[in-house]
Amino acid sequence: MKKLIPLLSILFIFTTSCREKWTTGTKNRFYEGCTQEAQKWAGSPELAKTYCDCVFEKMSAKYPHEDDALAHIDSLAVDPDLIRCKEDIMKTGK
Repeated sequence: MKKLIPLLSILFIFTTSCREKWTTGTKNRFYEGCTQEAQKWAGSPELAKTYCDCVFEKMSAKYPHEDDALAHIDSLAVDPDLIRCKEDIMKTGK
């Protein structure tokens, strides 16, 4: 859970004004930051990408607009679905 907070923070540092959906630029910046952090514990770039895919899929399903995700950053940091993404990788990857 402690690793999830920095990953989400990276995403929102780059978020600017309110947008109608997740832009390609924001999504790319999320993946860059997420994979860098996840590689530290996931053990491989492939597992890090799988983790980040899971987090982004669940996060964007709950909050289709990036400004909504920003407004709910505290709840994302403790979201059971997002935490489960890491747990699943830890079970299968190591």
